[in-house]
Amino acid sequence: MAIAFYIEYPRITAVEITGSARKPKLKRVEVGDLPEPRNEDGTLMVDRQGYLNEQVSAFVKDRKLSGGKAILLAGPEAMRYREVKLAFSDKRNIDKVLQYQVEGLIPNIPIEQLTVGYNILQNEPDGARLLVHAADKDYIRQRIIALEEAGCTVDAVDSNLSGTMNIGLLHEAFAKGSAPALWLDFAGTSATVAVVHDGEVQTARVFLAPYLAGASGATATAEEAKAAGKKAAAEAERRAREFEAGDLDQLDHMDMDEEYVLDTSATDSATLPKSESVNIGEAEVADRIRHMSRDELQKFITRVAVEAKRTMLISRFDADPERVVVSGLGVAGDELAGLLGDELGIDDARAIELVDAVNPPGNSIDTPDVGELSYLCGTALKGVGRDYTGIDFRYGDLAAGTLMDYAKTPLAFTATLVLLFAGIMFLISYTHARQYERDIAALRDQDLGPKYFFTAAFFHTKKADEKSAPSAALKKLRDYPDMSDDPGSEIRLAHKRMKDTQAILQGLTTDLYARPHPADLILVEILKTIQNAKPSYDFALMRCDILESGVTIQYMASITETPAERLRAGAPEQKEADRMFYAFRDLADAHPEWFEGAPTQDEGSKTQVGPEGREANQMTLKLKLKKIEPPKKKPATAPKTGAK
Repeated sequence: MAIAFYIEYPRITAVEITGSARKPKLKRVEVGDLPEPRNEDGTLMVDRQGYLNEQVSAFVKDRKLSGGKAILLAGPEAMRYREVKLAFSDKRNIDKVLQYQVEGLIPNIPIEQLTVGYNILQNEPDGARLLVHAADKDYIRQRIIALEEAGCTVDAVDSNLSGTMNIGLLHEAFAKGSAPALWLDFAGTSATVAVVHDGEVQTARVFLAPYLAGASGATATAEEAKAAGKKAAAEAERRAREFEAGDLDQLDHMDMDEEYVLDTSATDSATLPKSESVNIGEAEVADRIRHMSRDELQKFITRVAVEAKRTMLISRFDADPERVVVSGLGVAGDELAGLLGDELGIDDARAIELVDAVNPPGNSIDTPDVGELSYLCGTALKGVGRDYTGIDFRYGDLAAGTLMDYAKTPLAFTATLVLLFAGIMFLISYTHARQYERDIAALRDQDLGPKYFFTAAFFHTKKADEKSAPSAALKKLRDYPDMSDDPGSEIRLAHKRMKDTQAILQGLTTDLYARPHPADLILVEILKTIQNAKPSYDFALMRCDILESGVTIQYMASITETPAERLRAGAPEQKEADRMFYAFRDLADAHPEWFEGAPTQDEGSKTQVGPEGREANQMTLKLKLKKIEPPKKKPATAPKTGAK
């Protein structure tokens, strides 16, 4: 089972193919809406990838399309095609040089923004002719991400022309051994013209049928239509004479400069009009043809015939086509096939339906009338083992990730969080340590310092020692340790001597100390609280101080967050500052052993963030820490005297 997806505004289309490469079967066709990613005020969304992920996930979940092999279709709006001749036919050498060859053939687009595939049209004694398929890399990456977020593993990515050839050559009209045929396929407003011989494509091109698209190229009068037809015919004859005269260099130059794109003029455009796209189905195509005037129909036939002649000239195919095969025109196919045959001077002309190869008449399922159905079915055939071109755009930085690739992002995030946590703790510890050293030095050097109290503690023991004769070890404990180079060690050693002396005199062996608040655990909970509060696109954590008396957090809270963004955050009625405040209030309630009372929050200055003119407020949120109380000590016990 294989499922092919075509994701392009204003809809998502998916077809499911079952069976085998020899006997494929169309199981179902699913169509869903994909509106433009706009906010309520009509402006484009900032997070368009997130919007696309949500729409595709909902479509896949509602239609239960996550099983089987998933194939992504790169539609005509993302594709460019070129016919290239190389001096060798070895695929390994072709793979090495093709990227450099294509770079000079597609102007105005850096090669880094394209992903390239090809199929060999014909092996010749002096090399090979290739049909190059170049796709927009960002277009593919966005849709792969959306499908993988929806739970589909994208096994391959292919083009619309590749899908058309894949399903078309499965039809009996192009079986091996059949006579050379000129094949014209209309998928919505785009058209493919190819020369097929012995079950192989000799050349193929894609162009826009302007009258089906409703483009502005239609002439208003019969005179203008005739003039345009004569001009197109004269151009085709001129190129034919150049070819017959052997001016191959000029023909090669023409071949490289010609755009194999969907275009109604000589401009280097690669996209269809947004109002039309290629999504109209056969019924609408037939209806448009039926409502054409005679002049419009004649010019349409002339335009298509000129494109067919150009294709045959560019291909340099030795044998002239003996048949005309038309597909994708529905009920209007037979009539137009005859008209095109008359225009081209070919008597054998017929119309076929490509989808019949996977949805045979008499045992067919109902399908929606969408223009992309034929090449979407052809793309899905890759998943059941039929792949005429062998093209897959999933390579390089678009290739499916390994386990390590998928783990890199969470590992990098975890490592960053650990380093951030370690850095904050280091700064806190370093600051506290320096202040601690200064406080210790000041404590040691003051008049009523540790030495004063140490001496006072043992002031009255001198007379008692004369009678009790204490041991040398006990006397040593009563000597104050002067360590001017290390005041901290001096105070700690003095304290230890006093404690040990007290333990000996009172028979105590244990003591208790006050435990400070765990700053590391508090920091982790703060970071979790920020994450649970669903920070916005504009959120920025500026400062987080954890001191003995309390916690101070400074952050940027968005004030231009849209209702749609709040809805995705799960809090449609709460501003970001309110979400953060309520989250930290819950944190204070959940940890009464750390915090005392509710948090307080102050609003600061307003500033602009990001290149889209968005704004945020600088907020200061404070949490008060509980005062650390020393534990209660055990009651002192009187020393044993031995008296009864």
